[in-house]
Order: sequence, then C-alpha cells, then structure tokens
Amino acid sequence: MNLLQIFTFLFIAFMMKAINCEEGTLEKLTISGASRVEPVPQGRSYANRGYYDVTTECSVGTECTPLQHCTTMVYEVAKMCYYGDKSFFCGASGDEVPYVCCPSNPLEKNQICGRTLVQGQFYRGLGTYPFIARVGFKHINTGGFAYPCVGSIIARRVILTAAHCALAKAEGHRLSSVRVGEYDTSTDPDCASTGFCAPRSINHAISHVIVHPDYKQGQYHHDIALLILKTPLNYSVATQPICLQKTRANLVVGKRATIAGWGKVSTSSMRQPEMSYLDVPLTSWDLCLRNYANTGALESPGSIDGQWMCAGGEGKDVCQGFGGAPLFTQENGIFSQVGIMSFGSDNCGGLRVPSVYTSVTHFVDWIQDNTPTE
Repeated sequence: MNLLQIFTFLFIAFMMKAINCEEGTLEKLTISGASRVEPVPQGRSYANRGYYDVTTECSVGTECTPLQHCTTMVYEVAKMCYYGDKSFFCGASGDEVPYVCCPSNPLEKNQICGRTLVQGQFYRGLGTYPFIARVGFKHINTGGFAYPCVGSIIARRVILTAAHCALAKAEGHRLSSVRVGEYDTSTDPDCASTGFCAPRSINHAISHVIVHPDYKQGQYHHDIALLILKTPLNYSVATQPICLQKTRANLVVGKRATIAGWGKVSTSSMRQPEMSYLDVPLTSWDLCLRNYANTGALESPGSIDGQWMCAGGEGKDVCQGFGGAPLFTQENGIFSQVGIMSFGSDNCGGLRVPSVYTSVTHFVDWIQDNTPTE
C-alpha cells in the first residue's frame, strides 16, 4: 500500500468517525461537523476530559485546537493513535471531541499540502499539478479575460505569484480573478483519457493584493506578491495547495526542479492549450551573474543576498507567459515550492542561459506573516 492509499484510508476513517486510541483500532477520533466546540486557551491543555484528559502543554508556535479544525494533523494523529501514543493530544471537549497541539500558522493549520490525488510515476496529465493557478485580467470594455501570468495555491484564499504580475498593466485590462482547476484551456470540464472528469474550472475574484513593500516596478528585487481571494477555494482533484520550502539544505546545484504553467516553452513553436511543464536543474548563482550582470537586472539599491535562485541552462526553458509560475521539487510524494518565476533572457532556452527565480525560502517568513487566517 503506497503513501497516498494509506492517507486516503486514514482520511476516510477519520471522516467516518474512525479512530479509537484506547483499543488501537480505527474508531473514535471522529468528529461530527455539527458539534459545537468551546474555545480553548492558547497553549493550554483542556482539563477534566476523560480518555483525552492528558497533561500535554502545547509548545511555542502551536495551540490546543479541536482536531476537526486542524486537518493537517489527521495523518500523524491517526498513525500515533494506532500505537497508543497520546502525545499529540492536549485535551477534549465534553463530548469527547479530541484537541491536538496544532500549528498556529494558517498556512500549516488547516490543510495537507503538496499532494496530488492522482497516481502514476510517469503520469503528467489532469490533476498532476493541482496547485497551479492562472492569474486573470479582465478587459474593462468587453469583459473578456486574458491570463498572462501564473500563480500557485498556498491556502484557500491565497495565491502566491510574482509582484510584476500582480502589478502588471495590460492595455485595457485590469487584474480581476484567479482561475483554478484548469488543465486544458480548450475544454471545460477537463477530462482524462480514462473518461474521468474534474470539476469545472472556476474564476475566483480577487479581494486585494499584498505586494512586498520593497518591490519597485521596473526592477526585479523583492518580486513577490500574494493575491487574496474574496471567497475560499473548494479543494478537488484539480485544486490543491502546495507546500513552501522552508530551508535551503537540500537545494544543491544539479538538483532537478519543475516549472509548470500555460506559457510558451522554448522547445515548442507555439503555446499549447494543455498545461506545460519543464524539468530543469538548479544551477550556480555565478551562471546567472555571467548572463545578467551586464543587463543591470541584478543591480539595484534594493537587492539583497539570497533573494534569487538560478535554474535551467540545458538548452531549453520556459518563456513568455510563465511569469509568477512556481518552481517546485518533489520529495517522498510531497511537492514543495522553491521559487517563483521572475525573469529570463531574450535568448530563451539558450545553452547555459538559465532563468532567475525569486527564492521562496528567503521570503517564507514574509509569506506566512502576510497570509490571512482562514
């Protein structure tokens, strides 16, 4: 049984009132959505609660929360509970609804990120990269939409993209919405060759934009922004959040990463209606310096060490239409975003001509600090 099957099994068990730690069977941690739960003082256990009456104090950065409000912990709790380990519990409500020490950050609290619901080692079709979103600009007269940029889903109301995309001024168009659940732009709904169809793609209106305060139009430093949606996304096989890379530890030169979106790829003469992807190597920063030092793109008073990363240079690359797209890796079945497409060369796809990405690791604290609670 692979990890996805295990997770699916445990999640179904959870939703069907399934886990009993006391007996080591899947029976009791289940939570009725109709249950009313009283608030719990942050960082404190909830006293006088039967089997879940434990003395665990939640550590800094976590808070005692009903498990139903902390879906990111379901898998770990189910696994530890099976072996009788109650260390995740900090108490329970009067009707035996368990409380766990849950991450306080909204990016980590209510989602299980970086997973795809489809399987297959070599499959790259519908649902493979469900965290990719299209950034939509609406024509002020005709009402038609253009999608010149890409972003990534990181929370139910938050899309991560490049600042130059969020502030783009397309003639006659205005930033309007984000389209999620898309794979093939020529069909709706999208269907796989097996006959399976995903839910229809949806345009979600943007409430407001949070651009890094140090970004300046026409320059490339601090090229990062958050698009905050008016309404939360409904996750599906084609709409899921991606995890954020928090450390540079394994981001070494030569490591393979993937970028995906609906722009033009250098190996094709035109854009394709299906989502395109390209695997590229992480390259040394010196290679980017040699390519872009004379352009002035990397030289400005606002430039800071570590805010960019370099990838590509194998004689193929993504070109127009990929601005703001995520650069991501996959480890143990989990996708993590490491970069945001910022800029590249006019000689797109040239040998030893990489592209420049905003480093997610460098800005992960800013992202988390500016992500609204759900």
